[in-house]
Amino acid sequence: MHKNSEGNSVTGLASLLSQVKGKDNHSEQGKAIAFLSGSELPTRRTEIWKYTDLRWFNQHEFVQSNPVKTQQVQEWLEKNVFSSPALSELPRLIMANGQIMKEYSTLLEYSGCQIAIKEDVHGSLGQPQRDFMTALNYAMGQQTLQLTVSKAQHAGTVLFVHLGYGQDAGLASFHCRLNIEIQEQAQLSVIEINAGSGEYFTNPVCEVTVGSGADFEYNKLLNSSLESYNCANLYVSLADHAKYRQFLISKGSKFSRQEVYIDMNGEWSNASFQAVQKLGDRQHADITTVFSHLVPHCQSDQNVKNILSDQSHGVFQGKVFVHQKAQKTNAQQQNQALLLSDQAEINTKPELEIYADDVKCSHGATVGALDEDQLFFLMARGIPYDQARDILINAFVAQAVEDIDDPIAKQLLKEQLGVEVVEDIT
Repeated sequence: MHKNSEGNSVTGLASLLSQVKGKDNHSEQGKAIAFLSGSELPTRRTEIWKYTDLRWFNQHEFVQSNPVKTQQVQEWLEKNVFSSPALSELPRLIMANGQIMKEYSTLLEYSGCQIAIKEDVHGSLGQPQRDFMTALNYAMGQQTLQLTVSKAQHAGTVLFVHLGYGQDAGLASFHCRLNIEIQEQAQLSVIEINAGSGEYFTNPVCEVTVGSGADFEYNKLLNSSLESYNCANLYVSLADHAKYRQFLISKGSKFSRQEVYIDMNGEWSNASFQAVQKLGDRQHADITTVFSHLVPHCQSDQNVKNILSDQSHGVFQGKVFVHQKAQKTNAQQQNQALLLSDQAEINTKPELEIYADDVKCSHGATVGALDEDQLFFLMARGIPYDQARDILINAFVAQAVEDIDDPIAKQLLKEQLGVEVVEDIT
């Protein structure tokens, strides 16, 4: 067990902060450590954490992670990347237990964008004084990866892979930081894959600035170990006429929470967020979003689908904030849940906070089981129950995947969801 200065064992937040306290910390890291040292974990009494319980955090002892064996990374890449002609050709950045694996990372020499690894650098969008997990990242993270796409550069598609490997003694944690700048009229598509084995905790922070007329697509697959814990905070700032699209699949981790904050700072900007949470066993997955319309003539849409079986628990908290200046706003928000078990649970809270009077805003939520009449219809035509069930689940998520623009990402995420073209059987 880890011991404090009095010789007593410590767990949870105290054991994590003990890894960085008393060291030569730079100013932002020092502020975050001081903030967390005087804070407690968010509880369900805190509105934004109402449906997600962090008590597991203080039930663990956090330890320094061990170096990852190259063979583990090689085997995973051969099975999941090198075997796919489309993925294997992409410029890629491979990280394992929070460390860049340079021998596998071709993105570092890619001419389509600039990559810099900076020590003790933070972005300008994150709010560690408000967001507990961002403060934890600022306190624990040592490096920031800066990716820049220059003005009018069309950088194509790049691949990020985050691998986590647990260890026998204690819970290792990884706190990666990524800053992405898409300059004026530039374009970039990112495919991110999270995977691994064993018990570990990941807590990345990503900050994205999309310049005037720029286009950024972000497709993320959270397929981490089913013993792992995953929190991630994403901050996006959009300039005028900027376009941002994100698709997220959450199917891994014992516990996950994805926070997404998007600020529309420029007129005629457009933001789209689509997600599917596909959960089983006792998995808990939380998607919390805040879309802030701060200027006129902006558009956003959110659509989160949940497929929940066994004793899994899904959460969606989506907020649309419309500033008084943000006239002519068009914002849509929808959450749908398909419960495949009587013990599965969904908590949903779509929310509008509007201070402008000339807007088109809507939100809604639907929760239900598979339609028995549709199941009967399919089975009456000779389709076995399991196949009929899969067809209906497929139809539930198929359209969301079809809206992905990047063809490589679309194929990957279709495979992960088991989505395929279903011919008309009528």
